[in-house]
Parts: sequence; structure tokens; C-alpha cells
Amino acid sequence: MYGAVISEYGGSSVLKYKDSLDEPKPKANQVLVEIRASSVNPIDLMKREGYGKSVFEKQRSNSFPWILGSDFAGTIKEVGSKVSRFSKGDEVWGCTSDPNRGCYAQYGVFNQDEVDFKPSNISFNEAASLPYVALTTWAALIRWATLRPQDIQNKKVFIQAGAGGVGTFAIQLFSSWNCNIATTCSNKNRKLVEELGAQTVINYLEQDFSSVLTDYDIVLDSIGDLGEEGVMNKCIKVLKPLDTSHYITLNHPLVRTMDDKGVLLGLPHALYLRQKVKRENKPINVHWSLYRPSLSGLQELNKLVSEKKVKPVIDSVFSLKDINLAHDKVGTGHSSGKVVIEM
Repeated sequence: MYGAVISEYGGSSVLKYKDSLDEPKPKANQVLVEIRASSVNPIDLMKREGYGKSVFEKQRSNSFPWILGSDFAGTIKEVGSKVSRFSKGDEVWGCTSDPNRGCYAQYGVFNQDEVDFKPSNISFNEAASLPYVALTTWAALIRWATLRPQDIQNKKVFIQAGAGGVGTFAIQLFSSWNCNIATTCSNKNRKLVEELGAQTVINYLEQDFSSVLTDYDIVLDSIGDLGEEGVMNKCIKVLKPLDTSHYITLNHPLVRTMDDKGVLLGLPHALYLRQKVKRENKPINVHWSLYRPSLSGLQELNKLVSEKKVKPVIDSVFSLKDINLAHDKVGTGHSSGKVVIEM
């Protein structure tokens, strides 16, 4: 089969297209998917550069070559002996976090609870743009902040970086819950985020959001410690000083601390840092979110897309042979929505 692999960590040039890779075989609880499209998420760039190697290298059966990519949309080619929900030819989509099973390839094997039927009203390219950002947002709210949809209804929500992949999805999700939404973006993306449901839009190049916003209930921060120093404090400043307020960040020191110190020393130190941040910001709740797969979340996404409450937002489409250009595009930090890889 063909695919794009890395054999070392580094810039986008380490991504190499190969057409002689071994086709994977599904285990009993897995399906083999002929992948029609994938997408590029910032986490893919971070992994390519070595982020999380202290954890991911231990999980991979072979360190290299490594196929990256989390999102997939395609058709079932084969099902394992314990799979009854799917049949050959079914159109499916999903997302994987298993470092042994990447999506920048012609075929991929996935556990059946990472897969759902693709909504019929969107294309494969559109379908591949949504699962990772949607389930990242879902995990942040439902798993880590332990919020339920009924807890979020009609709340005031601030979303950092509204024009990115997570931002364009999150605006639509919170809009479906009748939230009052504020976000940051450049002027060129103002119309986009307003059409998606944002009521207050701040040009981050001209204004400091923390001097404009006040009395918010939830902050979803997709920049976190990857941004300039003090971003978290600015985000917390816009929240109500109550125990019903939640700051949720998608980027934080947990994995980087383990990379720096090793898992045995790094994990307890990272947990100490997290508890320290939580104590310092009480009564506001602070959450460090990590992606977690969720079949129920994927099925809820299917419903939202089928009911046209959420639509895919695609910045650009690249062929798999141009995967390095796709990574460079995401690396600029100026994509409007998702960058898709067409197989």
C-alpha cells in the first residue's frame, strides 16, 4: 500500500511518500478501512517534531517508520471476526489516538469503537475534517470538565482562536446549545466566525481580549502554553470568580514535562504543577484536557452534522504526495478551518 511515513523527528521534510508499505490486517475487534481522506491537526506536527516521544515510543511496536494522522473517512474493506456492526463497503469515519495506527495511508486498521457510519450529507473530504477536533472538544467538556450539555446551555463562552480547526467546530457546538460566544481571530476571518455563531469577535492583532471581556462562564483555550506568556491568566481574568466557572486548556505542560524529565519523574512533577495551578486559581475550575476517543461523542457528532447544526470548514485540500506542504500550511497557524489530505 502507499502512505506517508517519518523515519526520524524533524521538520516537514522528514515526511516521505512510500508506495511499498505492508497492508495491515484487522484483529478480531477491528475493521480495515480503505482511507479516502484524512486531515492535518497541530498534534501531527508536534508528534513529527518529537512531542510525546517519551510515551509514544513505548507504545509503538516499532519506533520507525511511523505513519502519522488521526482522522479518517473511507470505506470498510474487511471486518474482524468479532465485528457485527459493519460490513464490507460501508462508508465510515472516525479518529484514532493509537500511535501504531496512523491515517496518512491507503489503508488503516481501527478498533470498532473508533469508527462510526459517515453522515450521508457530506463528502469524504468533509468527513475527514471533523472527528479529531470534535472529539477533542467533546473530551475537554464532557470528560475533563465533567460538564453535561444541560450544564452549558445559555452560558457565556470564550473560545481562543475561533478560526482554527477546534475553534470553527467549537463555535458551532456551543451555538447549538444557545450559548453567547466570544472569540478571537484576525479581521480576514471575522465573517467566517460570525456566520458560525460567534456574537463577539475580537481582532487579536489590535485588541487584548482580557481588557474587553468579562463575566464569562467557560473558556476553551486552544492555544494555552504554546502562546505568549500569561495567556492562561488573561483567560481566567475574563471568567466569573465562581466555582461554576471553567477554564479548559488543550495545551499544557503535562506531556512536555514527561519528555523533559522522563515518565517516572515527569508525570508526578506535571501532576504537581497541575494541582498548583488549580489551587492558585480557586474557586475557578482549571482543567488540562487530553484527547480521548469516544464512540458516543462520534455518534453525537454524526447527529449534529446530519441535522446541519455543524458543518465542515475546510481551508484547503492537498494530495498525500504533498503532505509536507499540508504540514507547512498548518504550521503557519493561519488556516481557516481544516487542511484535508485527499488519498
